[in-house]
Amino acid sequence: MLAIEIELLTGRYAATAHNDRGHAEWPPHPARFFSALVAALHDHDVVDQCERDALLWLELAGAPSLRVDPESNVGRRQVQYVYVPVNDVTIGDAAALSPERWADAFTKQKAKAREGLKRAEAKFQEESAKDPGSDASKKAQKQLEKAQRALANEGFSDVDLKTSSALMPDRRTRQVRTFPVVLPETPTFAFLWPTADPALHRAALEQLCARVTRLGHSSSLVRCTVVDRDLTPTLVPSDEGDVVLRVVGPGQLERLDRAFAHHQGVQNRVLPARPKRYGLAYKRATPSPQAESVFSTDWVLFERVGGSRPVASRTTDVARALRSALIEIHGNQDLPATLSGHAESGPTEQPHVAFVPLPFVGNEYADGGLMGCALVLPRELAQNDRELLLRLVAKWEKERSNQQGNLTLAGGTLPPFIVRRVDLSAKAALDPTRWCRVSIRFVTATPIALDKNPGKLRSNQDGTASKAALEAQQSISEACMRVVGVRPSSVEVSLAPLLPGAQHVRAFLPWPGRPGRTPRVRVHADIRFEAPVRGPLLLGAGRYFGLGLCLPVEDR
Repeated sequence: MLAIEIELLTGRYAATAHNDRGHAEWPPHPARFFSALVAALHDHDVVDQCERDALLWLELAGAPSLRVDPESNVGRRQVQYVYVPVNDVTIGDAAALSPERWADAFTKQKAKAREGLKRAEAKFQEESAKDPGSDASKKAQKQLEKAQRALANEGFSDVDLKTSSALMPDRRTRQVRTFPVVLPETPTFAFLWPTADPALHRAALEQLCARVTRLGHSSSLVRCTVVDRDLTPTLVPSDEGDVVLRVVGPGQLERLDRAFAHHQGVQNRVLPARPKRYGLAYKRATPSPQAESVFSTDWVLFERVGGSRPVASRTTDVARALRSALIEIHGNQDLPATLSGHAESGPTEQPHVAFVPLPFVGNEYADGGLMGCALVLPRELAQNDRELLLRLVAKWEKERSNQQGNLTLAGGTLPPFIVRRVDLSAKAALDPTRWCRVSIRFVTATPIALDKNPGKLRSNQDGTASKAALEAQQSISEACMRVVGVRPSSVEVSLAPLLPGAQHVRAFLPWPGRPGRTPRVRVHADIRFEAPVRGPLLLGAGRYFGLGLCLPVEDR
């Protein structure tokens, strides 16, 4: 067993929650502690290989349990808005340069300004020769004047100089900040790995822990110790838990190194991590599910950050745009059937990657808007296929994203839908664990495209609609069998939405919507099983494009 105890030297823990700047984080997240260890690793100019090996071992040890005060035993300081001087002003491309490199930066800036002036002069002469009074000539004159000012300012733009003036004491701007703090009853907590054997790496871990002096804000001073005594956890990893914490997994150290190389501690950054549900250690466990979806909880998430805000009825458009973007970036090489959904003989029958837009549903304020989308991986996806998919996503980000990492999905009649890949999101719709919970009841967020035509569900003739409904229920039962391996105990079908925020069937575009293909009948459904089933539940003919997405709900 590995147990690392953290003592809060001031009796307080100051760390902002990742999804709410006005709220303090509690319990402390394992990913934050791992990052503190990585910071300690790089305290020295030369990285100790033994310490690095210890962290590589620790990232493979799995999500730890926690011994920590429950929320009921934690005090929270009232958050006040504080206006503080901005310390992180930077000047153009010269941000974060060492003093030795400033001279070189000025030389390059001035050379760049000279080149800009030459281009501006040439453009002005060209436009003046054509028509001195034209709009193009006037624009060229303005660009020439701007280039002349830049050269006079040692190559720095007006914006750079205005920004740099904010460094002067009398001109420093102030921005609002919050410093949320929690005051636990017990000033110590611990991370526990019950099955880990740290013998080979204990000395290195002790060295790293000894150099961790803070966790969270710089005022949150701590002492970290590897302890030998048995500690009883109060929070343990649980798929049915109510608390979501950020944890680490394989490759975390490398991801942190790459992230630092990019932001250099100057730019805004997001802690790479994976979400994990936790539950009380002494709480009676939910019965283990007897069936699991062929789809996994391993999702690649993209959060909407701009552009259009389509509603759930545009699900298939967004899904197709996401799939097309990845196939286009891959080029002409054949993709495995588990990624493309196609084999040499045509569509494959084996589970493959699903492209799933995620709507805001199931809440009294839900409006059905698409909050983002996800690549939902099949549970039996081979490791080499998973790595290929992640390389495709990385290539797409590298070649098509802007400086903020934003990517644009578009195609057909879909207006630009701007997304960014995230590890965690504050939006409930983008929480994989919300869709992957264990439940005996699932309700459709998007309608199911039935595999067989059930008949006329809207018929007014005696018995016709009832017979069609029974056929639809049977089709959904067969769909459940394919995805989770068991049939539901009951299925209710409806053309109207059954969840707040979900949309009526008629609002959705025909599926598959291809020339020569008969449109599928679509229905919403309320599905119940005899025993707990683990999601995600994606059903029907359009399940790989976001149709038939079901939300686990409490049985009433």
